[in-house]
Amino acid sequence: MKKITTLILLLVSMWSWTKAQEPIRHEKKVYLSPEGKIYINKSLPVYIRMSTSPDKQEKSYVLKSESTPAYANPMYFDSEGYNTVRSPWAIDTVTKKYAYPKQDIVFEVYADSKSPLTTIHYSTGETFSKDNKIYVNGIVTITLKAEDRISGVENIYYSLDGESFTVCSSALELQEEREYFLKYYSVDHVGNAETPVETYIVLDLSPPQTSCEIAGDRHENIISGRSKILLKAEDKGIGVDKILYKIDDTDWRNYQLPLTTSTMAQGDHTLSYYSTDLTGNREEEKTFDFYVDKTPPVMVQELIGKSFIVGGKEYASGKNQIKLTTFDNKAGVKEVFYSVNNAAYVRYEKPFYLSDVKGNLVLKAYALDNVGNRSESLEKGESFIVPYIDLSGPSLAHSFAGPTFVIRDTVFINTKTGILLKATDGESGVNKIEYAVDESEPVIYNDTFSLEKEGLHKVQVIGYDNVDNSNRIEFVVKLDNTGPVISTQFSIHPIDTKIIEDKNLEVFPGHTVIYLSCSDEKVGSDIIYYSLNGTTEKRYTAPIGNFTADGDYTLRIRALDKLGNETSEEVTFIIEI
Repeated sequence: MKKITTLILLLVSMWSWTKAQEPIRHEKKVYLSPEGKIYINKSLPVYIRMSTSPDKQEKSYVLKSESTPAYANPMYFDSEGYNTVRSPWAIDTVTKKYAYPKQDIVFEVYADSKSPLTTIHYSTGETFSKDNKIYVNGIVTITLKAEDRISGVENIYYSLDGESFTVCSSALELQEEREYFLKYYSVDHVGNAETPVETYIVLDLSPPQTSCEIAGDRHENIISGRSKILLKAEDKGIGVDKILYKIDDTDWRNYQLPLTTSTMAQGDHTLSYYSTDLTGNREEEKTFDFYVDKTPPVMVQELIGKSFIVGGKEYASGKNQIKLTTFDNKAGVKEVFYSVNNAAYVRYEKPFYLSDVKGNLVLKAYALDNVGNRSESLEKGESFIVPYIDLSGPSLAHSFAGPTFVIRDTVFINTKTGILLKATDGESGVNKIEYAVDESEPVIYNDTFSLEKEGLHKVQVIGYDNVDNSNRIEFVVKLDNTGPVISTQFSIHPIDTKIIEDKNLEVFPGHTVIYLSCSDEKVGSDIIYYSLNGTTEKRYTAPIGNFTADGDYTLRIRALDKLGNETSEEVTFIIEI
């Protein structure tokens, strides 16, 4: 129910507002002018009465037409303006005879069907018409004037902003900056009303507002020589007429196209500008101070780290860094890009290592300042040649001088085995070799070295070239200084024992045979030698026997393993045949 009530109220309100703007209903009538002329609205019917007395109370009679009854009572005047009612031959009012010269009796009546024409006049300021609206510059006084060709203007009526029509008795003054809706018309003395004229009047007191924009490179109030300056003006009233500008102390010019900085000298400048609208409102002059920067940054390229010259050729390692230092005259450096060996450019953030490039290296770089000026190195294709980049450490190898024996992946050596280290470098050259055994501190390698302590050892080798590139290898050896275990076996049990020189010696018969063997728990046994009672040492190949004489015997045995480690043993016994 509430929504319905609101709708009804809204409709009533709209109807009332619409009715308020309707012109007044003016009566069609007859008008007697101060001069005594009679004016009649041409649309009114006319009846002619006859009376014998001018007295209004005297009886009068409506004249009837016998010859044209269809066009009388009422009758209508046919002509716009001057019309007559005639009686032929005028009679002298005294003699009651024809008046001479003979003439008609004429009654004048003026018929009027045309409404007045009203015009509007603005007292001050310039006006401009656009989109059926009148724009006025400044506070304005509006005067309405009307003209009527026949009966004359009776009144001028107006309605402002939807108010009811009222008689315009004085000029209208508009002071508030806004849009006004004015309707006006005139009515003449016989009720002919003009069709209301509608007009929108915009009181425009505000000048346009102009903004300055930079198209292209800009950093704060610094712009490049490739940028353009755009001026844009907006007006909330009739619209912008023109924008005027000047650079520094030049003459004012009409702005038409963006201003290019390419023709301006590098340095400080001042842009002055303002706009006017179509009604003549002028904006207060504005200024924009700016600096045209056409100079690119300066770049210094620096190699950080050790380099080494061999045979007139300079070498640097992957530990070296390239540092790019840039300076700019005004806008400041924004970013730096570089390319290594014609690869894609990447942003420079900090000094970078050359660990990903080997051989001759060509570095290209350029810098951009905050307004897009590029460094000369890019524009001219200049590049910075750095030394030959040596990324590889020396090639390392090891070998052994002396006894070695390999079982599967294990290398066995002994104290007599010398360890040799070798390094080669085809670029900057070998600087030094260091080695460490097990967890010991590295020492510089100068010559062959050997190990003393039995067991498994890990040898780490590090080689350095002349630009501090390094390489390392490691290998494992097992040190074995222990000879075989000798075993002596008689083919028969002893038949007796005798004590000779406080030694308890076993006695064997003459047909006894002696077997020799040895074993080694690491590398295995290799050779057994023996000597009997001081005879020349022989290699053991068969059992020892064929004893032909009684007596004491001393057997000397010497066994070697596969590394040459030696074990000696002596056995004394007695033979009795």
